[in-house]
Amino acid sequence: MSYLKIPIDLKSAVNGKLERCSYEESIAQQIMLLIVSRYGEVVGKENYGSVIWELEFSQLVKISDWENRVQESLLQAITTYEERLKDISVSVVLSEIDDENKKETHVRRKAQIAVKGKIVSTDQPFHFNTLVYISPLSQ
Repeated sequence: MSYLKIPIDLKSAVNGKLERCSYEESIAQQIMLLIVSRYGEVVGKENYGSVIWELEFSQLVKISDWENRVQESLLQAITTYEERLKDISVSVVLSEIDDENKKETHVRRKAQIAVKGKIVSTDQPFHFNTLVYISPLSQ
């Protein structure tokens, strides 16, 4: 079975040439969609997505609380919507961005998100890592 690669190139789709991806890449795409989607964005799946975008501009959240809330949110979403994985664990680490231009007064941060689990059909390990840039956030 092949899976569609996203984003879909509509020009290629009209010509009948849709890009395909592997099973593992399809799982990674689903996880990335969960990360970048806010709750309520997908009609009929009100809890699809993550809490990241509700916390993005919050000035009153401690870094450790932010990490814990995002981690719990993603674990719940991946467990619910990515049935091809089992034994899932999620790690979220928020850190400051090393900015060469120190004249900027805005504090920018990046969230390192790692997902580990096993593929249900093969029992093979699965690893996913990404960086998400967040701003502004107070300590």
